[in-house]
Amino acid sequence: MYKIALCDDEAFQSTKLEKMIEVHLSEQNIEFEIDIYEQGESLLRAIKQQTTVYQIIFLDIEMSGINGIETAKKIREHDEHVLLNYITSYDKYSLASFEVSPFRYLLKPIEKQKINFLLDSAIEKINLGNHYLFFKSNRRQYQLCHDQIIMISSEKGRQIRIELTSEEQDIVFYGKIKELEQTLNLLIFVKVNHGTIINMNCIKSVEDQLIHLINGKSVSISRGKRKQFSEAYNHFIERSIGI
Repeated sequence: MYKIALCDDEAFQSTKLEKMIEVHLSEQNIEFEIDIYEQGESLLRAIKQQTTVYQIIFLDIEMSGINGIETAKKIREHDEHVLLNYITSYDKYSLASFEVSPFRYLLKPIEKQKINFLLDSAIEKINLGNHYLFFKSNRRQYQLCHDQIIMISSEKGRQIRIELTSEEQDIVFYGKIKELEQTLNLLIFVKVNHGTIINMNCIKSVEDQLIHLINGKSVSISRGKRKQFSEAYNHFIERSIGI
């Protein structure tokens, strides 16, 4: 499911854009949720408080209170991956608007063809980047950015535990680690034993067949996974340093 936020102090504009998005994504059989905010302040509060993250955000540049550019800068402090889209009545953009690496600009009045093209491009980019893990626990839908995850482990063959980079409590839910593994970005995550998947960004050091993680925990590499881990980790390091 894709989480989308619209932030515009003109309710008519938000309603119109919401309808365009609903029609196009429904035609594509894509699951989504849309939240609407009338002020940058309220959007920022929601981003700070919620456990899920938005993947696509539309910001009106000319808003009362905190304008779209300042809102975008503060959003980037919490999320580097969300696709930010500016909505504006002008076709000239200030240099400040480029600081947050916006995905697209939309000129008012918004045209159906342009919003459809933007949505298709955004979803393709999200899928290629695969920055998110989706799962359901106790009837609650979670959407975690890969940067938030240190390790995923199976407990008793029935439960999955997700350990987070923040100080928040681990997330535990019923599921199969094999099914979860299929949804992960294998350029970042690697399975090191039968029931453990780690985020290679969170490795502090590797000593013999033991992996030390940034949260102080250590995980052993099983005999059957040693070659796979070695190849995956070497490729990860090469990509990280640009080789």
